[in-house]
Amino acid sequence: MNFSLKAKNLTFNPVFVRHFSILLFFLISTVAAAQVEPRVKTPQEVISVPNDSIPPLAVAKDTLKSDTVKTPPPKGDIETTINYSAKDSIRATLDNQMVWLYGDAKIKYGEIELEAEEIIIDYANNTLTAHGRRDSLGHRVGYPIFKNGAELYETKDIVYNFKTRRARISEVVTTQGEGYVSSRAAFKNEKNEVLSLHNSYTTCNLEHPHFRIISSKAKAIPHDKIVSGPFYFEFNEIPLPIGFLFGMFPSPRKSSSGIIFPSYGEERRRGFNLRNGGYFFDISEYVKLALTGDIYSKGGHAVYANSSYLKRYAYSGTVNFAYSRNSDTDDKIETNNYTEDFRLTWSHSPQSKGNGRFSASVNAATSTFNRNNFLSYGSPNAQYTASLSNISTKLSSNVSYSHRFAGTPFTMALNASHNQDIVTKNVDLALPTLTANMTNIYPFQKKSGETGPLDNFSLSYSLTAQNRVTNNLGRRTITATQDSIAPFTAANFTRFFADGRKGIRQSVPISYSFKAFKYFTMSPSISVEAKSYWEKLDYDYNSRGQVYVRDTTNGFNTIVNYSVSTSLTTRMYGTYFFKKGKVKAIRHVVNPSVSFGYTPDFTGNRNYFAILFPQIEQKDEDGNVVLDSDGNPILVPDKSRPYYKSRHEGSVYGGSTTGRSGSIGFSLGNNVEMKVQGAQDSVARKVMLLNNLSFNTSYNLMADSFKLAPIGIAANTNILDNMFNLNASATLDPYVYEDTIANVETGRTIERRMKQYAWNKGKAGRITSATVAISTNLNPKARDKNNSTRDKISKSDLPQQEKDFLIENPDAYVDFDIPWSLNLSYNAAYSHPVNAAARITQTVTANGDFSLSKQWKFTYSTGYHFEDGEFSITQLGINRDLHCWTMSVNWTPFGQFQQFYFVINVKSSLLQDLKLERRKPFFDNL
Repeated sequence: MNFSLKAKNLTFNPVFVRHFSILLFFLISTVAAAQVEPRVKTPQEVISVPNDSIPPLAVAKDTLKSDTVKTPPPKGDIETTINYSAKDSIRATLDNQMVWLYGDAKIKYGEIELEAEEIIIDYANNTLTAHGRRDSLGHRVGYPIFKNGAELYETKDIVYNFKTRRARISEVVTTQGEGYVSSRAAFKNEKNEVLSLHNSYTTCNLEHPHFRIISSKAKAIPHDKIVSGPFYFEFNEIPLPIGFLFGMFPSPRKSSSGIIFPSYGEERRRGFNLRNGGYFFDISEYVKLALTGDIYSKGGHAVYANSSYLKRYAYSGTVNFAYSRNSDTDDKIETNNYTEDFRLTWSHSPQSKGNGRFSASVNAATSTFNRNNFLSYGSPNAQYTASLSNISTKLSSNVSYSHRFAGTPFTMALNASHNQDIVTKNVDLALPTLTANMTNIYPFQKKSGETGPLDNFSLSYSLTAQNRVTNNLGRRTITATQDSIAPFTAANFTRFFADGRKGIRQSVPISYSFKAFKYFTMSPSISVEAKSYWEKLDYDYNSRGQVYVRDTTNGFNTIVNYSVSTSLTTRMYGTYFFKKGKVKAIRHVVNPSVSFGYTPDFTGNRNYFAILFPQIEQKDEDGNVVLDSDGNPILVPDKSRPYYKSRHEGSVYGGSTTGRSGSIGFSLGNNVEMKVQGAQDSVARKVMLLNNLSFNTSYNLMADSFKLAPIGIAANTNILDNMFNLNASATLDPYVYEDTIANVETGRTIERRMKQYAWNKGKAGRITSATVAISTNLNPKARDKNNSTRDKISKSDLPQQEKDFLIENPDAYVDFDIPWSLNLSYNAAYSHPVNAAARITQTVTANGDFSLSKQWKFTYSTGYHFEDGEFSITQLGINRDLHCWTMSVNWTPFGQFQQFYFVINVKSSLLQDLKLERRKPFFDNL
């Protein structure tokens, strides 16, 4: 008999093959066939017994007819097919009641799978037995791996009864959710529950885990929990005197409702506290809700409701609500001064690709919410988002529904938006905004595809209607110097809504383009715009000659404006080739454009404008001022100096355009690049010398004075081998400014803009505003990405204004392949308005991160404002990956929001409350 673990190669003498063919056939059919994964099935009928040598007794035939109901065949203990295989060898008894599998043995029986170095199948006792071994180096080889559906057990030895579905396992390691359970001995019942002795539980996947919970006995219920007897903690194989008499650890395969344990801390202002404790409601597979809260020993508290929802292939979203009640600067326990705040956020994103689309992004809060709540990054269960932090000043929201009418050029959208200034407490609501658009249609294009001279003729249509609600009541009196902001409360909202500003705007642009003089593109266009309102203003003078709104005339009225324009554009190239040196060529691209626009004068329409006259003192024939009965000068209009005031000031879409305009516009764009090929370059590479240099202005032929508009200048380039990006812009006023005496007695002077060009006096003009921005990303891949983006923008056919904006704001890029990054930027702004001194502001910012190793990550961000002589919010962060643990530190070392936060915790969400944290919020500095 061959008892080795490897099969022997048999050879046969051809002479004997013929004599033993029948014997070999039976041997192969019973033994060799097992080596190709035989299917052993439950017998479907009783196996026949060999004939006895004693003849059976004769039995008289029954006179009754046989029963028509057949007795079903007896059912065996094996319920399904057993498939097995082995790489080394397979040995079986002649009756197939015992099968031995050697070398990478595998068995599959229904949902049960077993892999081991050696497996024994005992059909007589309905058992599977599996063993492993250690090789010459002591490594585990072929130890059994037992799978029962989604359950996985790694063991030393296992005996499984496939009739009772029970198993006895030694040295088992199994996965329960995110945790790992190991036991010296375990017993599995037919419910897949595991009862074990001498256990350990951890979420660390190492053979020698960093921490364990040691228990003498436990019971694991699949998809539910692990119940333990007395247990204690062990860190790095060192027992700690921390434990309990019993414990229950969750081990769900899916989310379920449960208690959220709070964290604790202490603050000077609010006292001892429990934070973020509550309950999680697993309402369904698609809706989740967490209700948590804070409580403080000095009387404050907070409540949070965070919910998420999902409808597969349709939409998903989150809704968050926060309410807090904090004591004011008084930190005494008996204080009665509290501030109540709330915040509501809602995010809804559609996932379908139908004709209709609904989306929402809501972010609203009380004006003191970010001052009374800790929102810095790194705080536990923080309300921090990119849209709100402790230094935010503005909030905005938008809820919209849009619909595209298939097969037509029409689309429709309905929006509700919200804009809020936390500092001024001004709130603007658009409730609602309706838009309807018709995309460009080309009525002269033929469906056959045949081209014609009017193919580029297009027209479109757009309609926008809005109801704007605001708590900004404007300047309530003539002498007021700032707007009046009313409290935005539920009691006042009815008044705000009733006083809402309503309007409708419609526009019909018509355009056409064609080639002119071979190298130019001519683009004439006509634009018609109509604005409709339900009221208009009437003006009058008070006793001091000041204009005020006397009355508001209700009634539907419409303003119609139109204008015509045309533009002529081209592109010119100039290239200079070098015969020697690394520089092979320099190319200069010029994009000139000339345009003309005409707008008629609408000031003569009394439905659009009210004609007013400055009020002057009335004088008699002798030149004396005429007084009224109270001794005040009588004012009369000076009709020699009329001026016009729009009857729709403050309306949603503004009033009519004013005086006649016939402007010629000029713009000139440039970019310069060169081809360079060094000794290490196989082909010439392109280097941008100047991404953009543009000039633009206009000249109004029909203006009575100041016909030439200020000149706009913009430039962008990369310097020091693309390490730094430079953006510069300026506005140059071409007219002269002179000082004139405003008050002879005091000698006070004021600036006046004169009707004289500056170059007539040998000057270039006055720079009224200018900006310079220098930035770099020392992450090379990110810098190359930004440079490539700017290059594409500069060569595109976009309008010059859009080019200037996009070049200054390239898409951000982060490459995690590089273990460090550093972003630096410098910004300087210059302004010199009329009758004010020139002012320069300068700021520098820096942010980035670096890794000392794969486990250590340092982050930082800071800035400095030169005029204020102060640093902006500076934050330093440290993150350490401790394999199954993680540590993070967030520190703001100085400033109003000085704070720090430290936490070390287990990564697994199952043990998220196993942590140590320490924090000091900025409240303690107030």
